[in-house]
Amino acid sequence: MVFSLSLRQTSNGSIEAGPSSSTLSAFREYITTWDFSDRPALIRRLACTLAFVLHIPLNILSILSWGFLFMSMGIALSLANLACVGAALWKLDIMSGERQFYGRSLKRSHFDYVILALVGIYGGAFTMLLMAKLHSGIWMGFLRAVWPCLIATDIFCFIAGWVATWRGISLG
Repeated sequence: MVFSLSLRQTSNGSIEAGPSSSTLSAFREYITTWDFSDRPALIRRLACTLAFVLHIPLNILSILSWGFLFMSMGIALSLANLACVGAALWKLDIMSGERQFYGRSLKRSHFDYVILALVGIYGGAFTMLLMAKLHSGIWMGFLRAVWPCLIATDIFCFIAGWVATWRGISLG
């Protein structure tokens, strides 16, 4: 989440360093302002919101998996994870222009596919969570099979959000 505290997007779409208070006001504006006339942007915003909402019950399961002894540490780590995923989804949603990543030019459509993949993975994990029966053996199998995938997905979400904050390259 460090990347979202030191960078901001200007009115012409470029990313530059800025104070954290402007980031908070930009996030407040992002949450409260919805443009229903731009259909792709609205669908992207709804997908990011859905991915975040689907991630919340997975974090609750993460907290419960720590057990009573380590519950406070589980709560702290899960809240930090949720904040990082939320910040990355926000940066993926507002990203515009192109980014250079390992010599490859990534456009807005590439980041839209990342958002779609995140919604699919979080939605699939949420569906599996709802369908798992309450037997301890099934829960342990669920945790062993799905949890590494979710950790990798969260890391991928964070890296994609971090790349989305980089200074864009010119389109011409």
